[in-house]
Amino acid sequence: MKLSFSTLGSPHYNMGQIIDLAVKSGYDGIEIRAVSGTVEIWKLDEFTGGGLKETAKKVKDAGLEICCVGTSINFSAADKAKQEQALENAKINLEIAKALDCKYIRIFGGPVPHMQGFTETMKWIWEGCTKLCDLTDKTGIVPVLETHDDFSTSGRITDYLSGAPAGKIGVLWDIQHPLRFGEAIKDTYAVLKDLIMHTHIKDSNKYSPSGTDFALTGEGTVPIKECVSLLKSGGYNGYLSFEWEKLWHPEIAEPEVAIPQYAEYMKKLL
Repeated sequence: MKLSFSTLGSPHYNMGQIIDLAVKSGYDGIEIRAVSGTVEIWKLDEFTGGGLKETAKKVKDAGLEICCVGTSINFSAADKAKQEQALENAKINLEIAKALDCKYIRIFGGPVPHMQGFTETMKWIWEGCTKLCDLTDKTGIVPVLETHDDFSTSGRITDYLSGAPAGKIGVLWDIQHPLRFGEAIKDTYAVLKDLIMHTHIKDSNKYSPSGTDFALTGEGTVPIKECVSLLKSGGYNGYLSFEWEKLWHPEIAEPEVAIPQYAEYMKKLL
């Protein structure tokens, strides 16, 4: 297994600073989310034209990989315009991922909109997923569905995948979100183990459907050791990616503290 961190944890760093932090902290890869204060990375020079090629070269020269491009794409709203917007966003992010030699883009199931209903929501999701997979089929890049929002548990992930194009969407196991909704680590893993392509690790002391707090890795109560043990036993060889939500929660520890500390802690478990 390999270590990466989401740039959500270093949201105001540029790519040069991100690469330097990854190398100094002993990481294998980087998960792209926020760069230079924005999640709309396609608006940055580092991710367009010649700048994108230069970014790809810098990553490779540093001995790193871009393991995932974290998008906000979801198809849960019963709205044609929003679906088309999501697909346009997918095209942009797929171009970036391809240029960075990245295997995965992250997608969400999203929240079930109020008063829309689950059945109607799934109809729109499956329609959007089919169109998304038409795009990804041309690139070789796999969408990975995160355990998040109203699709946090293994049962809801199974519902989602039951109507999506077979075998064309993987799972990003964010280990905290199923716990928030009462599903034990071992139970999530038992259902999803053959589908997991990427993993998010984070720690906290309080987590419930209403929210969570944030703790440095190993200082909370999320059963990280159990998660790593299960993945090891199942032969998982992907990334354990640190998701430190600094962009959304500026009060938590700085990237130069939290990101090296995660690598140090996790290396003892590998």
